[in-house]
Amino acid sequence: MKKRIISIVLVIILGTAALFLYSGCSGGEEKVVRAEYSPGDYFTTNVAGGSPRVFKCVPILVVNKEGLDETLKAQNATIRDTIIFILRELTEEDIRAPGNFDDLRERIVDALNERLGVDYFVEVIFNDFVMG
Repeated sequence: MKKRIISIVLVIILGTAALFLYSGCSGGEEKVVRAEYSPGDYFTTNVAGGSPRVFKCVPILVVNKEGLDETLKAQNATIRDTIIFILRELTEEDIRAPGNFDDLRERIVDALNERLGVDYFVEVIFNDFVMG
């Protein structure tokens, strides 16, 4: 009789564990959703501070929700405007200094979330960033 009860309890425990594993649930942790959005072609702007140089970059925006493509496309002009005005403030020193890209990424994310009144922008990835 004891063996039968132990077997039943074991089957219940294994069944519950299998359910969690196959359903994508891992002990109450939420699945992190990340989607990428490209605001279009590259950005080109003058370098601030009287420099004769220009730079080009290709930012990719990471959001924490899926299914925002149409919303982001509708806001694309505002997104590009926000990013370009941040980029126009960069000097040669800003572009060359190590570690400034993390600050730049944060500035862009904060500015986009604030300007659009949202909280779904979480990261900026630069596919290209060239000064010439």
